[in-house]
Amino acid sequence: MIVAPGNCQHIGERSSQQDAFGFSDIDDQAFVAHGGVLAVVADGMGGMANGGEASRLAVRSFLQSYMAKPPTQAVSTALLRALHDANQAVVDLARQMGEEHVGTTLVAAVVHDDALHWVSVGDSRLYLWRNQKPTQLSEDHVYAADLDREWADGFLSRDEAENHPERLALTSYLGLNQLRIIDKNPQPFQLLAGDLIFLCSDGLYAALEAVDWAFTADTADAQKTAEDLIALVLRLDRPGQDNMTIAVLHCNAVHNNEAKA
Repeated sequence: MIVAPGNCQHIGERSSQQDAFGFSDIDDQAFVAHGGVLAVVADGMGGMANGGEASRLAVRSFLQSYMAKPPTQAVSTALLRALHDANQAVVDLARQMGEEHVGTTLVAAVVHDDALHWVSVGDSRLYLWRNQKPTQLSEDHVYAADLDREWADGFLSRDEAENHPERLALTSYLGLNQLRIIDKNPQPFQLLAGDLIFLCSDGLYAALEAVDWAFTADTADAQKTAEDLIALVLRLDRPGQDNMTIAVLHCNAVHNNEAKA
């Protein structure tokens, strides 16, 4: 696969930007050959101290760790190592600042050859956009999952589960001493030419879900797709709009003559 990145970000109606994002070096062909193309999005936790600094540090640490991947190391192994390195960086930040709680979500995805690999903690999401439809690939680490299980097992009523005041509280994020809950794909996910991979913070997907993703992606232009999605949310003019960030990876087939070059 040939991978083209795109990105866009907006502060929304918040006083500061607590989202961060980054990409690996797509021009480093030697690295791309064994490490693929990496995108990362992090969303600093607004209820905690220094959320913006935590998200930026997490992205920097993750990129640095993953880009140190040796050619013989599996992509999945390198992603997990980078996640733990980023977590330790956020834990160290909290200690340096004398803060008890500093945290950020993080979702990272790699396209290597014709396969997708990912890791995530928190509720920033990974989507596959195929045939003009979004499919969420990552799992949200929120208390809602536990509440829904208790409802299914008969320990809570549906109303109690759906209206619990802590329903959207995160159950995993960077900044914990131990990451007990990590989402990752057990096997490489097969990609098709024309697929778009979206990594985004909750400020974006919450708004888009409210209008059922009323969007048609320009699958030939990752940058335009990212900008169009942010523009769509801004046109909704939602009160209290959260920070928004999206990173896009456009997957295109390698032509035979390019593959032989």
